[in-house]
Amino acid sequence: MSVADQVWIGADPGGKGNFGLAILESNGSASTYCVDCTDEAIQIVVKRVNSTPSGIGVDAPLWWASGRSGDRQADQWLRTKYSLPGGQVQAANSLRGAALVQGAMFVQRMRERFPDVSVTETHPKAVWKALEMESGNALITHYSVRTEIQGHQEHERDAIISAIAAREGFEGRWLNDLGRTRYPSEQDPSTFWLAPIHYFWPKQ
Repeated sequence: MSVADQVWIGADPGGKGNFGLAILESNGSASTYCVDCTDEAIQIVVKRVNSTPSGIGVDAPLWWASGRSGDRQADQWLRTKYSLPGGQVQAANSLRGAALVQGAMFVQRMRERFPDVSVTETHPKAVWKALEMESGNALITHYSVRTEIQGHQEHERDAIISAIAAREGFEGRWLNDLGRTRYPSEQDPSTFWLAPIHYFWPKQ
């Protein structure tokens, strides 16, 4: 795939009417959608994308922990580092099922179509707070994504930011992979059933 043909996919999994999807192209343009489920999102990607995407970003916990509350070291680090409340960076056991199930299913279904596609977990709202942006719209503007952001529904905006995270991570600009440091109770995102999974972050 030439640089001009590169695309990055962003997903903000949710339930009916709340599954955000973004397709970010190399020229900075982004197409966004809000659908009901993974299958609908996959149908759009397959229709729009002809070759393996350069990366996928998914706003959902993509590896889990068997300890109390299902908390992961990455989640605790984010809350402590940026003084984020638990409601903004939740342990997996506190999340609604749609985010967990649809997130993992989106990765699996995408890899059935594109076996070699690279995947990173994302957390759009934590990213824009960490980068001291006032909102996700400010972050989209900062990363020169050319799209009409004012009319975007929240899930679409988070999907765009997830696509940005995939682009920045897999292009080697976000070097901190939060999946490298884990508690013993956590799955290893480099070897478990959904592997490999990254969690690229913009700061050390």
